Amino acid sequence: MTEEERDDLIDLIPQGMTVWADEEELDHFRHATLRWWRENLGHPASGPTHFCCKTCGCGGTCLLGAFEDALITSVVRELDRLGALRKPEGS
Repeated sequence: MTEEERDDLIDLIPQGMTVWADEEELDHFRHATLRWWRENLGHPASGPTHFCCKTCGCGGTCLLGAFEDALITSVVRELDRLGALRKPEGS
């Protein structure tokens, strides 16, 4: 898969998904979205995307936003490397 195709997949990840590792506790932590984590870690988003942070400002300067981008991109790249991804329908 090309980097552009991986980016297209990343764009399909829901912004409001629960970010919690333990399947048994998942029902109790449905509120733990990325927005919730950002608020609780002191880097709330100030716009519709993670590129603007009330603490750090806009333009990709937020360390939490940069970490989020790197983490998601790395996971998608590794899943692609393992052959665990497929192109979205219509691509």
